[in-house]
Amino acid sequence: MQQPSDRSEDLPVLVMDHDDVSPVAFSGPVRGSRFRLPSRLVCIPLFLVTLFAGGIVGLYFQPPGLKAFFQLVGLQPGGGSNTPIAVPVPQAETAGSDAVRPLIIAGLGRLIPNGDVVTVALPFGAGDARISDVLVRAGDKVMKGDTIAVLDSLGQLEALVETAEANVAVREATLEQTRDMVRASIAEAEASLQRSQAASDVARQDFDRTKSLSDRGVASQAALDQALSVMVQAEREVERDSATLSRFTSDGLDAQVDVVVAARNLDSAKAELRRSKSDLAKAMVIAPMDGTVLDVHVRAGEKSGEDGVADIGDVENMMAEVEIFQNQIGLIQVGQSVQIVADAFQQSLTGVVSEIGLEVERQTVTADDPAANTDARVVEIIVELDPASSDIAARFTNLEVVARIVVGSET
Repeated sequence: MQQPSDRSEDLPVLVMDHDDVSPVAFSGPVRGSRFRLPSRLVCIPLFLVTLFAGGIVGLYFQPPGLKAFFQLVGLQPGGGSNTPIAVPVPQAETAGSDAVRPLIIAGLGRLIPNGDVVTVALPFGAGDARISDVLVRAGDKVMKGDTIAVLDSLGQLEALVETAEANVAVREATLEQTRDMVRASIAEAEASLQRSQAASDVARQDFDRTKSLSDRGVASQAALDQALSVMVQAEREVERDSATLSRFTSDGLDAQVDVVVAARNLDSAKAELRRSKSDLAKAMVIAPMDGTVLDVHVRAGEKSGEDGVADIGDVENMMAEVEIFQNQIGLIQVGQSVQIVADAFQQSLTGVVSEIGLEVERQTVTADDPAANTDARVVEIIVELDPASSDIAARFTNLEVVARIVVGSET
């Protein structure tokens, strides 16, 4: 049986001319030509994938050849784009592998006057007294001992002082009266002694004359005995008057019992006057220090509460109270420079560490971040601001600030 012959060799082949879109008939042999066209189409995607992969490898790994090419042409990877990708982060040049960087410790704190803010309360023993008059306003400068407020108990306490002063005057007059009486008694005793001495002299003379007459037999023995008795009695009067006078003159005028009692009564009256004047201070609120009134918490007619009467601070010498975490406090030393920053002022403040606390406490100044740690353990340090920074900070008492302290270096 005759097999059908393969006539494919005699079929015409349609060939596309790239310059002419019209089909051209080609009648030559086409054996195996149907397998060449698909193989060329596969090479195109493979070429694109290889090109893309090479670009990624070159951008990420940057082989030495690519680096050499960029150095040769003077181009920089990513230099032609505002947002380059896959560009290595430039690293700071260091002198060697052991190069050091400064170590900075930061802590939250607040600005305080020198010695912190002093809250002035009512004086001890003021009781239920109310404010009668407030003599200062916020921003006023006061000196230690100035009266900043007056209580309504002032009138009553002033009356007690006047009573005590009158009592002192009475006691002083009584003392002088007693001294005058003692002086009169001394004069009377001296006069009595002189009189008894004169009588004693007369009695002695009479006894001597009677004795002379008795010796000659003119006077009787009875007359002699009478003269002797009178003389002895006169001498006893002299001794009594001498003892009376010596009682006034032995220890001086102010040592007399009556004078001592009057003097002690005067001392008691003076003590009462001092107590009354001390009580008078209970009606006045006194500034305990030199400084500036930061705030006044009461008005006339009100009773002072827990906030006291007013706040006073030495704002001419401002400081910063900063809290440092307990694991970093060992790096802090007195005299280290501190930089203070806050949103309230444009420039940073400077100062030095002047005091380091001795007790670990719970953190009291926290950031606004809700996720911030509010139970940290910290140690407080005091930063003394320089004069220029203190002038800037004078208006910002209790302002929250951030302190940065350069304590050394890290590798």
